[in-house]
Amino acid sequence: MVKAVSKKTMPPRPDPAEDEEDRAGAAPFRSYALDRSDSPRFHIRLVENTQRLYPAHKHDYFQILYFLSDAPAIRIGLTSHKPKAGSIYFVAPMVPHQIRFDYATRCVVAYFDLDFLRPGITRSYPVAELVRLAPELTLFAWQNHVNFDLDAAQATRVERAIGSMIDQHQSERIGAMEIVRAEMTLMLATLCQDYEADFAELSRTLPVVGRDSGHMRRIAEFIGENYTRGPSLDEAAAAARLSKSRLCALIRQYTGTSFQVLIREMRIEDARERLLLTDDTIGQIAYRVGYNDEKYFLRAFKSSAGMTPSAYRLKRAKEADGAAPTAILPR
Repeated sequence: MVKAVSKKTMPPRPDPAEDEEDRAGAAPFRSYALDRSDSPRFHIRLVENTQRLYPAHKHDYFQILYFLSDAPAIRIGLTSHKPKAGSIYFVAPMVPHQIRFDYATRCVVAYFDLDFLRPGITRSYPVAELVRLAPELTLFAWQNHVNFDLDAAQATRVERAIGSMIDQHQSERIGAMEIVRAEMTLMLATLCQDYEADFAELSRTLPVVGRDSGHMRRIAEFIGENYTRGPSLDEAAAAARLSKSRLCALIRQYTGTSFQVLIREMRIEDARERLLLTDDTIGQIAYRVGYNDEKYFLRAFKSSAGMTPSAYRLKRAKEADGAAPTAILPR
């Protein structure tokens, strides 16, 4: 559990009204970072040779995931992503997400507090205002609307910056953390310029950045923690403090699907990854993703994947055995 931090480092709120709602309904949250002491947090590491299935969780810092290999599906908010070599993801504070690693996954994970990157920002701001004050954080605002699969030149540039940050973070040389801060800022700002046209186009067709972030955070948190038990629309609306019609409209707007279809997709996606990441039987997996009837699970899985769970497990295992090794991260 990460301890609460001072007001100057709390994540941005969408607007004052939602700020009041969130304070009234605040709940503990899970995280996998070191507790904050007096100094702003920053950490970066290469994750490999491990197999973990993290449950839905959230945290109060900014997180970046850069994949050097293909990896199991991950979910950020209500959006599912299938990482491949060169994919990069930006998880904003308090956004629920699920991460999965298998033994073939190679991923650089970095996280930082706002006042590590921007020591001069001493209070919280709505998202739209924050990206004006710290434009390099725009990537976090548009995460689920832009495909951040980097091309070869972008990947080379990002991997050079990551290699430098890892080296400096592990050293005790003078100015090491200043170099890390500069590398991180330059990497984020350059990527923002790469996708500037996408952000401009999205701004004309999507709601103002951050307007619905509080609602979507509560919806994603509730569904991420309850999809295996089959929550009702009434329960979800109550948890999000929205009417049922408003809840359905937001889910449709941000995911392109309905509440019930989203629940089913999340269950099947969870089952796919459990088939690869665990030795559980088909019946055990069906039960763990919310199906009490194994036959019904088999039909639902085959309808989604085009094959039975056993065939899917065998096919993906053969693919993993034949996968080529990935390049080493440059230092």
